[in-house]
Amino acid sequence: MSGKKSRTGLSNVQNVRLGGLIAVLSGREPYEYILSGLLADGFVKRTEGGLNLTEKGMREKDRLATLAGLMVEKDYARPLPPLTQQA
Repeated sequence: MSGKKSRTGLSNVQNVRLGGLIAVLSGREPYEYILSGLLADGFVKRTEGGLNLTEKGMREKDRLATLAGLMVEKDYARPLPPLTQQA
């Protein structure tokens, strides 16, 4: 083996983005430096009622959750079962 460790999970940037998307989905406002990136990238929009995920934001949330090892079904996410339990 080459001795190089394989890395799984999300990068720091992806982790921060997913946290911001989840915060908005939960009705909270993320830190300004996170929110500004989400707004600039078109993942979140401001409305009269506060902040909402765009369709692009929902797809990004699903993509990042999947990369993080979460099973996403509509707006519900749960951890994937361990490989030994998968059929």
